[in-house]
Order: sequence, then structure tokens, then C-alpha cells
Amino acid sequence: NWIKHETLLEKSIGRLSLFEQLSLNLPHEICKEFRSALTLGYWKNGLQLSDKQRKICEQALFYSENNKSSIMH
Repeated sequence: NWIKHETLLEKSIGRLSLFEQLSLNLPHEICKEFRSALTLGYWKNGLQLSDKQRKICEQALFYSENNKSSIMH
């Protein structure tokens, strides 16, 4: 079943945008930083999270977390 999912994922990768492909493979540390910035409203260096950055972080986490949860099922 996992092999079948992997094959389907590999076939669909060609149809994904570069952003989607990168988001699917975000390292855990980056996801953690994005979640923190979304929760606090600023980056760990103290700079405020812009609306555009907020949207990008939300989208990236959406792809990353949905990919991880689909692999676990």
C-alpha cells in the first residue's frame, strides 16, 4: 500500500509547481519555525511577519503537513 502511494505521488509530482514540490519536502526545523512565526506574528529575529509571508507559511505548511499525514495512513 505504501509503495502504491509512493508511485502515485511520484507520478503526480510532475504536475506540481516548484513551490508545492519544495513544500512537500520541508525539513522539520523549517516547519517548526513557520509554525512559531504564525503563532507569534514575528520571526525569531524579531521582525514582524508580513501578510504575504503569513500566506506563504500557511500554504507551505498545508502541503507539508498533508503530505506527511497521507504517508502515515
